[in-house]
Amino acid sequence: MFSEKNLIRVREGNKKPVREEGEFVLYWIRANRRLAWNHSLDYSIHLAKKFGKPLVIFESVKMDFEWSSPRLHRFLLEGICDTAEEAKKKGFTYWAFVETEGVSLENVVSSTLSRSALVVTDEFPCFFLPGHAEELSRTLDCKFLLVDSNSVVPFTAYEDSYAYARVLRPRLHDRFLESFAFHSDPKPNSKGIPSSDALKPPEYLFSADPKDIDSVLARMKSRCPDVVPYTNRIGGRKEALRLMAKFLKEGLPFYSEERSEPRPPETSRSSSLSPYLHFGMISSEELTLAVLQSDPRVTWTPETINHSQRGKNEGFFHPNPNVNSFLDELLTWRELGFLFFHKSPGFRKDLSVLPDWAKKTLEFHKSDVRKYVYSKEELENARTHDPIWNAAQKELVLTGSMQNYLRMLWGKKVIEWTRSPEEAFSILEDLNHKYAYDGRDPNSYTGILWCFGAFDRPWFPEREIFGTVRYMSSESTAKKFKLKAYLDFIHSLEGKKEPGLFA
Repeated sequence: MFSEKNLIRVREGNKKPVREEGEFVLYWIRANRRLAWNHSLDYSIHLAKKFGKPLVIFESVKMDFEWSSPRLHRFLLEGICDTAEEAKKKGFTYWAFVETEGVSLENVVSSTLSRSALVVTDEFPCFFLPGHAEELSRTLDCKFLLVDSNSVVPFTAYEDSYAYARVLRPRLHDRFLESFAFHSDPKPNSKGIPSSDALKPPEYLFSADPKDIDSVLARMKSRCPDVVPYTNRIGGRKEALRLMAKFLKEGLPFYSEERSEPRPPETSRSSSLSPYLHFGMISSEELTLAVLQSDPRVTWTPETINHSQRGKNEGFFHPNPNVNSFLDELLTWRELGFLFFHKSPGFRKDLSVLPDWAKKTLEFHKSDVRKYVYSKEELENARTHDPIWNAAQKELVLTGSMQNYLRMLWGKKVIEWTRSPEEAFSILEDLNHKYAYDGRDPNSYTGILWCFGAFDRPWFPEREIFGTVRYMSSESTAKKFKLKAYLDFIHSLEGKKEPGLFA
């Protein structure tokens, strides 16, 4: 059920009227690949009932987007199979189209849009989606609406973007309860929506049968054809919910103290949900509720909020420190990145957005002598003198993920081992987006830019190369953590590597 309170999440993409002769209301999934906990879907259902039109849920996969690969394509197709199954159970009309050689996405999209009375899609402030939304705003000849379902607190509830988590945190705390009270529908259904039985689906739709994935993948071009799927990473909502349940049981009870420890996946305390959040297969709202309700010793209600802890990273949401620690990551830090892009949507952010102090100190130390200098090829193939860095890079290449603490170290070392901050940024952006399941995301950029001083403060004493930008070392990492099990896991992966990798 869509609440008028959530109209704050809706943005008009154009000023065109509803096309009265249109056959249906179209919800075009571009970011929120789920049929639950989705404000875009809730609003589409509301509009279909309001205008007395059938609802068509349309999802498409473009084959040759930047950094596209068999890894990302398979993850998306597996997600479509889950969505199609869920749509059938809930009685929704769901059309999925996957672009392949000889079958253009443009033709199918054009014919589908031309039949629509109005179009609803997902607001997403990064990668190619803002540019695509602008194009639709100019070219659609019917009403076009975008809905923000990215976070617990709507983007437009904030006055500005914020340069530091400590500045955003109290503002998020102030808005949390009111926003969360109007979360999206956990169990939307098709009841009351006019029948779509008379609608003719377009040609060349994807069958959404898991058995057809391999044959479809074989016909999909990609920019990075050598980046293959990781066999232990499955796309789709069912896998996201399974991982959430596993995390609540095995990871969350130890999260605040052990989340930074590099470990093999089977003993890691991280949620492993970042790829599913990025692709919209799970919602931050449902994850927030599940985490708040996870401690059997506490019956969480809005009264559980400790307002005396407003603005602090501990104690506000819940008396359990593990719950607070995780929600500060999921809400404060994640929303920091999304807000950063929302106030100025675009494909990417670069070093031009760094605070002045970071720009000045990096420029001052730009000509400092580097003890080690590696090419992009050497870095990509994990051919450095540093076994910890090499292991993190191999994890990224082979599994599409990287442990969070090591991801920070990984970025810092590339700054240290390349000829300039600009070269370091270019390499980090490309390697992250090429290999990571959760790349091409607002938080990809906030994580990379943090390595250069964004969202941070100056650190003293001043150092070579970094100046007053925070420094991290592999030596201190080796002292801080027991790394044997993690390194053994990486070595085990190498036995399964693709020919030519790390040669």
